[in-house]
Amino acid sequence: MSTDPDHRDHMNDRGPLVWPAWLFMVIVAATAYEIVARYFLSAPTIWANELTLFVASIAFLCAGLYVMSRDEHLRITILYDLAPHWLRRVFDFINLACVVVFCGSVAWFGFPSSWRSLVAWERFGTAWNPPIPAVVKPLIVVAAALMVLLAIRNFWRGRRPSDGADAGTL
Repeated sequence: MSTDPDHRDHMNDRGPLVWPAWLFMVIVAATAYEIVARYFLSAPTIWANELTLFVASIAFLCAGLYVMSRDEHLRITILYDLAPHWLRRVFDFINLACVVVFCGSVAWFGFPSSWRSLVAWERFGTAWNPPIPAVVKPLIVVAAALMVLLAIRNFWRGRRPSDGADAGTL
């Protein structure tokens, strides 16, 4: 293991945003159960599809926060890698502006709807009728707000893995 404080040991990353990766195993299990029940036992479930939607939405929100916290979103880097450091910072600022506008809008304008869903404990409206909107809508607002904060933090850190010696400078 490296003694470098900036070294990230990806294999031993056990932060709070990693555990939702196991939720995909719940999705696989529910889907497999539904397939067996529907096609081999002729007894389809009323809950497998909704459970999959519910769990996947939570897992994907956590995944977005995870990659944003590590500043490892997918990028098309051909121009970024060829650019000098000052131009990279311009690209970073444009990226920051886009994230703040989009995620900030989702958080700001989504809050009233998510609050109503939470307070009324809005349900999905199916036979199983889980409270997917009451849980997921507020989580989307929280995740969007956290992404704004993480984007600002990533911008002020000012470094990318390819920046080299001048990493951290504005």
